[in-house]
Amino acid sequence: MTLEARMAIEALRAGVPNRAAIRLMGTEQTGIEHAFEAALSAAWGDGVPARGKSGASGLGMAGGFGTGKSHLLGYLAEVARQQRFVVSRVVVSKETPLSHPGHVLAAALRDATLPDRPDDPIAACVTALREQPEALDAIEVAVSTPDAGFAPIFAACLFLVRRASTAPETLRRIARLWSGAKVSVPTIRQALVAAGARRTYSLKAIPVAALTEQLARFVPLLFRAVGYAGWCILFDEIELIGRYTPLQRALSYAALGALLGLDGERRFPGIATTYAITDDFVTAVINAREDSETLPERLTLKGRAADAALALSAIRHIERTVLQNRLLPPTLNELSVCHDKVLRLYSSAYDWPAPPLPPVERTATRTLRQYIKGWITQWDLRRLGGGDVSLITGSIDSNYTEDATLAERHALDDDEA
Repeated sequence: MTLEARMAIEALRAGVPNRAAIRLMGTEQTGIEHAFEAALSAAWGDGVPARGKSGASGLGMAGGFGTGKSHLLGYLAEVARQQRFVVSRVVVSKETPLSHPGHVLAAALRDATLPDRPDDPIAACVTALREQPEALDAIEVAVSTPDAGFAPIFAACLFLVRRASTAPETLRRIARLWSGAKVSVPTIRQALVAAGARRTYSLKAIPVAALTEQLARFVPLLFRAVGYAGWCILFDEIELIGRYTPLQRALSYAALGALLGLDGERRFPGIATTYAITDDFVTAVINAREDSETLPERLTLKGRAADAALALSAIRHIERTVLQNRLLPPTLNELSVCHDKVLRLYSSAYDWPAPPLPPVERTATRTLRQYIKGWITQWDLRRLGGGDVSLITGSIDSNYTEDATLAERHALDDDEA
């Protein structure tokens, strides 16, 4: 317990919660937790893994810096793992612009973790499929149905996975393909020739955008086939899209809307999406720049009416999130409960009886992170022989200044692949 408590305290001290801190501190946000569990239950909609099924399976949360958004996302990740979901946590950044679905999917696949073991998720699923013929049959039927919308290469790969004589290197290439890496079609075709199935599958190069969309639908099927509940993707720092140029913001809203399942024709069955965003985003970005009026129209003028509708739906979703799922400053009772949890952790971490601290002044601007770091600092000074300390806190303002370099490549590039 001492080591785990020390790891938790160091994470809380740095303001970057790790799994130890999340597990030991828990959360008081029961409303969001219940909504998240409902989203997990709705991940598959009516249970039919095909396109065009209705029912959103995502939610958002909003709060200022230090209010506990990242901690809550981490806690929800633990909840999802307990329900046997494969979990990915994606931080929106310059390397992972939300306006580029291919980059987002690749990041989600890189970060994916199985709920029961540390293996590479896709490689583990390939191995599991070879050991579970019934699971392999089910996913083959799902991707081979005429209206399922999967390119023949998915069925071809499953055929190769089924064969006991398929070379290990071919299996590794298939796993890389399903993980979003570039694998040449001729490589798969050569493996089919060696297996005596040269004319069984008509393989062609797949445009990047189409492959991204098909992988986003295939991977949850793969996870479910081998016994997992689905795929939970948690997005942090969504507010970075406020710094994108108008077109990039429009595409980002559309991508978020698709991942949230806001359009029945384009949702991804088996994926449950949750995002965290700053609570001033609606005022500072959506309202100030009139995104709901101008951005859908911009996409419509580019011939992307479906994306325009998705973008508007995502904007409305963010507005509701800020209104309904906002992380408010902690109440006096919540502060007391949190103080006692941190006190016990600190005492265990350093094998030192940390004394209760007097109630701090509660203000509307002080965040939970500031309270926690203040308590830890005071205990540090007392434990090391110092005295009491007067803490000075400050706030960080959101930065929504547009920066074109944050998303130099965007989703429109996929159409040119």
